[in-house]
Amino acid sequence: MPVVRGEVLGEIKLERFEVVVNLLSLSQRRRVRLRVQIAESDTTIDSAFDLYPGTEAMEREVFDMFGIKFNGHPDLTRILMPEDWQGHPLRKDYGAGNIPVQFKGAAS
Repeated sequence: MPVVRGEVLGEIKLERFEVVVNLLSLSQRRRVRLRVQIAESDTTIDSAFDLYPGTEAMEREVFDMFGIKFNGHPDLTRILMPEDWQGHPLRKDYGAGNIPVQFKGAAS
């Protein structure tokens, strides 16, 4: 559900991150798209978990990959990367080529 991106649109400088949440109500036949700009200096946003519990894993994934923190999330821990992993791999400033690949538990 959340999609994160950063861009410059025409002459308007957007913030570094943008969280996009698409909501669908089948009973009301309505769609809502919520777009929130997040500055690089404060990568914190309120969690949607209280209203939409289905966002739990998606918010954890955004935290893990981009480092965006969700206030009020019940378990904001890494979901894809190991707990001791340093950094957030999908950020453009993450130096993926600067570190060796880590294979834990693999036979050497």
